[in-house]
Amino acid sequence: MNAASLHATACIGCRRRGRKCDRTLPTCLSCEKRGVQCEGYVTKWPGVAARGKLAGKSIPVVDSPTLIAGAHSRLRQRRQKQDASKPSTPQSNFISVPDDEIEKFVEYYIAELSRIFYLGNGPSENPMFHYVLPLIDSVPPIRFALAGAASCHIAARTSDKELEQKSLRLRVHATHLLREMLQSPATATDQTVLASILMLAQLDMCSGDCVEFHTHLKAATAVLRNRDYDGSVNGYYFEQRLAWLDVMSSTTSDRLPNLTIEEVKTIIGRLSRNGHRQWSYDVFPCPVELFEIIVEITFLFKTRCLRSQSPALHIEDLQKRAHEWKCPTMSGQRKHMVEGWRLGILAYFYRLFPQVDRHKESESLPGQVLNLAELIPPASSWSYALLWPIFQVAVSLGDAEKEKDQIRSRLRTALKTIGCRHHSNALEMLEIVWARSEEFDPYTISIPGRTIMLV
Repeated sequence: MNAASLHATACIGCRRRGRKCDRTLPTCLSCEKRGVQCEGYVTKWPGVAARGKLAGKSIPVVDSPTLIAGAHSRLRQRRQKQDASKPSTPQSNFISVPDDEIEKFVEYYIAELSRIFYLGNGPSENPMFHYVLPLIDSVPPIRFALAGAASCHIAARTSDKELEQKSLRLRVHATHLLREMLQSPATATDQTVLASILMLAQLDMCSGDCVEFHTHLKAATAVLRNRDYDGSVNGYYFEQRLAWLDVMSSTTSDRLPNLTIEEVKTIIGRLSRNGHRQWSYDVFPCPVELFEIIVEITFLFKTRCLRSQSPALHIEDLQKRAHEWKCPTMSGQRKHMVEGWRLGILAYFYRLFPQVDRHKESESLPGQVLNLAELIPPASSWSYALLWPIFQVAVSLGDAEKEKDQIRSRLRTALKTIGCRHHSNALEMLEIVWARSEEFDPYTISIPGRTIMLV
């Protein structure tokens, strides 16, 4: 038998009973020959945890979407057998989407969408695999949110109105289940609540309408402020990702972030090594130092004080930091993307503070960012992560039709490839800006009643 079809260790049942296991996948034949149901395998990654309480220790994690899907499928089969032996109960009034179709959506999400926002070095480091996907079968709001996300992405790619309606129903039901969970403190934990809110917020963002996006972020902020909340359990992933969404959504709206600047800085400073903060590229698509500059620019512009005795000096300092920041040792697509973010931040800065004397570099920001984008394949996570910087420079394009067409092509490719409607929303907003067809805020490039998310 091919070694690739064998698991590295004995199954749970054989290990507990001290029996020889044939290690076949997906289930152990030794158990079946003895007339018992195989309990599956414990998948271990032989590396070490880089985050949280397990730092430096071996950690059990799933290391690929295939293994997650397999484990999810086996658990579902066991539950179906258990449910078949139980008396039937009246079902919820939510029976618009059959269970088997929901399962297909969940499996699609695991296989195709779980890495969209991830820019790390391999699946074993992907926080989605560590902290969210293992909750699919035990936390109903997450299951329905992921099914809704899959349906939403497919609908956007194929222009399928029926799937779009299914996604909406799944999203509403996931929100309903989260409310039910919150009413049962015995079953709800801060971890499961935050994971559910994060998945719902990202679904709302990718759907394009962002109807409840800010409601989700406000609820998450309340959980994060709970004295008993322990972010180290999930490696600070939930709070860092939510802080990122909170701040970045504020850059394209007239509202302040829900979190205070002190809270954001505490959250992004959670992880450090040898006294230096680490870039959590599994959460932010730009280094933490650049994100901190975005945070300070946003709060300074929206509050006009930031507890600073001299805002002018603070503005000058932000300009200097953005200009002088040097890209760490890296190469290839990541380096191009990171430099694109630095330049996009400068474009954002100069739009909010037009009174500042510009460096020569600022005159060619659109061309520089678009040239870097051309070095990255359009259908890639690195390219999708450039949406915010591209938007920041694109709003200043005058009659540069070639550059506009370049941007149109890139954003349409992203929509067709992954089905996130915030790419098409960004393009619609840019068309309005370029044509001056509607009134918009010249600073945040926003229109009342619309929420534009670019991450």
